[in-house]
Amino acid sequence: MILVDSSAFIEFYRPGGIVRARQAVARAIADDEAAVNGVIMAEVLSFAPGADAFARLERDFAAFRWLDLARAEFELACRLGRDLRGKGVSVPATDLVIAASAIRAGAVLYHLDRHYDLVAKASELKARNLTGK
Repeated sequence: MILVDSSAFIEFYRPGGIVRARQAVARAIADDEAAVNGVIMAEVLSFAPGADAFARLERDFAAFRWLDLARAEFELACRLGRDLRGKGVSVPATDLVIAASAIRAGAVLYHLDRHYDLVAKASELKARNLTGK
């Protein structure tokens, strides 16, 4: 299973998006491996440029695997945040929740956000940065 972060979805949907990211997300979708959670859905759909785009995204997201967010994900996010801050690293709470969701589901997190690289170095997060760097 592949949890696709909003940063990867933005490249996938954006005309002229990073080719490597677009291809990786398209492959995850084609293989029925793409998963989302409520935070990712809110981050992507809330920025739809209009009603038609929102409806398209809503249809697309209904077809992806769904990861529920429960207390355990939030507790893990808190521990990750505390551990990282102890090392002088600050990561937004939404990214911590998304990382915790991937860890608990045993999913690889596709992303283009350096925060996840930092989380992966300090935890069991399996992350793939699609920037090509």
